[in-house]
Amino acid sequence: MTTNDPIAATHQRAARDERVVGLCYGLGAYTWWGSVVPLYLKLLRDAPALELLAQRVVFGLPVLLLLLASRNGMPELRRVLRDKRARLVLLASAVLLATNWFAFIYSVVNARLMDSSLGYYINPLVSVALGMIFLGERQRTTQWVAIILAAAAVTIMTIQRGELPWISVTVALTFGTYGLVRKTVRAGATVGLTIELLAMLPFAIGLYAWLIISGKAMLVSTGDQAASLGTAALMVLGGAVVIAPLVWFSAAARRLRLSTMGLLQYLAPTGQFLIAVFSGEPLHPYRLAAFVLIWIALFLFSFDSIRARFRAERPA
Repeated sequence: MTTNDPIAATHQRAARDERVVGLCYGLGAYTWWGSVVPLYLKLLRDAPALELLAQRVVFGLPVLLLLLASRNGMPELRRVLRDKRARLVLLASAVLLATNWFAFIYSVVNARLMDSSLGYYINPLVSVALGMIFLGERQRTTQWVAIILAAAAVTIMTIQRGELPWISVTVALTFGTYGLVRKTVRAGATVGLTIELLAMLPFAIGLYAWLIISGKAMLVSTGDQAASLGTAALMVLGGAVVIAPLVWFSAAARRLRLSTMGLLQYLAPTGQFLIAVFSGEPLHPYRLAAFVLIWIALFLFSFDSIRARFRAERPA
């Protein structure tokens, strides 16, 4: 739609440019999560999963604090820290986030990235189910079908394996619940994550101390000097590797519709799935069947969400 009003035209161009910038940030964040992060963790697959979890906290927190300081975010950080309820909520979300991170890290270093990919595919449907249970949100028929298909995918993997696919279930439930919990606290994404890492810091330091004392810490390995320095450099870079996509995600979320962000989020598990396949993880028939069910469920869910959005925006 064009307009002869130069001021309105300028605003339209500015809004369009903002959407383009937001799309670039969103593509960068989800592509990074789906490719760079798992490939980075594969470079450190000889390190214990607990060390890689501690490393995210120890080297990620300084990056976040510097980012907040550069953006004048310290006043908000102090405000949230003074709020007792916010501290308790963010402590709970920190536990959920740490569990989610550990399950993902474990899946990468143990060549089970495909399980993690399935979990992140299921996550949007878990979020819908949690909204229905805890927030009283009503679901449309198509969304119910998508949730049932996701449950069927998990059932197939459970029957074929003889055990619950705990990585997939843990990743989906913890991240879905994390989103639900974070909705209840008034804190920006960067400030909230900073407080969560502050809550994890004592445990991360304790983990590192235990790993160093027991001789299991890869950060201070006593092998070949060049290799040790390279590993130490990779470990220190872990903070930036983890924080960068979170910053881009926050920038994208401010500029894009939720429906657009919802579609972009499928890039991450798709990248993880492709890396798992090309890394040689077996794609057994039951796994393929589970993924096909999830893909069908997500197609129905996305189609229904987009259709509902257009209906809501249609002029009366």
